[in-house]
Amino acid sequence: MKRKILISDSFSREGIEILERQSGFEVVYTPGLSEDQLCEAIRDADALIIRSASRVTARVLAAAENLALVARAGVGTDNIDKKAATERGVIVMNAPSGNSVSTAELALAHIFALARHIPQANASMKAGIWEKKKYNGVQLAGKTIAIIGLGRIGSNLARRCRACDMRVIGSDPFLSDEQIAMIGVEPADLETIWKTADVISVHVPLTDKTRGLIAEREIGMMKPTTMLVNCARGGIMDEAAVAAAVSSGRLAGAAFDVFTEEPPKDSPFVPVENIVMTPHLGASTEEAQVEVAIETAQEIVDYFTNGMIRNSVNMPAMDAATLAVMQPWIRLCERMGCFMAGLASGGVTGVVLTYAGDLAEKQVWFLTQSVLKGLLDPVLSNEVNFVNAPVMARERGIQISERREAIANESGNVISLQITCAGGETHELRGTVSGNDIRCTSLDGFAFVLEPEGTILVVHNRDVPGVVGLLGTRLGNAGVNIASMRLGRRSKGSEVLTILSIDGGVPPAVVEEIRSEGPIVDARVIVLPQ
Repeated sequence: MKRKILISDSFSREGIEILERQSGFEVVYTPGLSEDQLCEAIRDADALIIRSASRVTARVLAAAENLALVARAGVGTDNIDKKAATERGVIVMNAPSGNSVSTAELALAHIFALARHIPQANASMKAGIWEKKKYNGVQLAGKTIAIIGLGRIGSNLARRCRACDMRVIGSDPFLSDEQIAMIGVEPADLETIWKTADVISVHVPLTDKTRGLIAEREIGMMKPTTMLVNCARGGIMDEAAVAAAVSSGRLAGAAFDVFTEEPPKDSPFVPVENIVMTPHLGASTEEAQVEVAIETAQEIVDYFTNGMIRNSVNMPAMDAATLAVMQPWIRLCERMGCFMAGLASGGVTGVVLTYAGDLAEKQVWFLTQSVLKGLLDPVLSNEVNFVNAPVMARERGIQISERREAIANESGNVISLQITCAGGETHELRGTVSGNDIRCTSLDGFAFVLEPEGTILVVHNRDVPGVVGLLGTRLGNAGVNIASMRLGRRSKGSEVLTILSIDGGVPPAVVEEIRSEGPIVDARVIVLPQ
């Protein structure tokens, strides 16, 4: 019986031919399916290939009876319900390498367009107007470009800007200054970037930490000659704030390939002449489409012919039987890594994992991979997966070690995760699994029981009366509901760890208010998958 490979979006012929050459495959190419049509077509499919048009919802996944994997021909997997896929044991893969150059080139094209007013001058000429003096531009040579996010795309852009004789500065939370310098970029903190850059181009994923990264406050520190470019994800820049700044002359211009809402409706950019817009064209080149198609097709061939899992965003590489048994531990490890990413102050430089109990006798490399994915994912997002997480961690100078304790303690199988941050700060988180339930059991020596999911407020405070009421009042006044609260202390009168599970989010201003209270030592918000 042949395996049905369903392709529901446009897909290059080169990738289709790779699949059709496999004798055990039946390739069904039907781009443009509605959700109802996709639910019907996927019923007997073994694999689904999509790009950005198809939405793989929980409903679609529920309709699939044989589905083993969903492959995204591109980087972003926002259109896939990865939680539902994971729960059903469906592997989600992406093709992270194919469109890096194309996106970097588009960002550079936007920079040229802004510097020389190319779109506006073109429109003027086609209207029969000769406005040579109006569109006097600036040269890029000698200008300073700041690149925020120095992964594949950011690094590619850096090389191209250096070729234009630009000074290139940049920031990446998971790269040391030495590593940033090695790729030809001058390390710079964000405040320096806001104050000095002539061009700022963002190449980071959209996360809780990067949402609104550039807003009114940051714009207020920039030079009036500064130009902004976003070819990453909508929402990283406050669109209304950027539109107002360019319209008023506070900024020289901006270029956007991505938007908070796509396609954008009633965009504040439309009436502003010095804002250039393109309809999410980052990967829209012939070469990129061919490359991602080939990469995606080969991933599917590798999986069905030799069981290899490559570029998975929701599961590590292993055989199906082992995956079924270890899935709760994998989920725990990823959540523990994500928890520590939110807790860390500055970049993580060291990771020590201790496996106690029966786990110590098993192959645990995939659990380590899961921790590293969780640790890197909040910052790198679409760039990181279970397969490349160890490599990306090492590239960022993170020292990784594993320890085993063969004798189980009274808690049975336990995983301990220790991290060291760039400033010397250390943290230790412990966790375990009971059935299919995952639990964190202690943090920095404070014992508690917590299911690691959703928004969590971690508070260190002095052991004095009134702290619980203080937290409740501050959060209540801000309309923030507390779902549960856990307290831990080592001894009476010592420091207390207060952990609150929150319905929704906690505004940054509220966190700062809590930190300012006398009994509070520190407060941090950690956002975990639901």
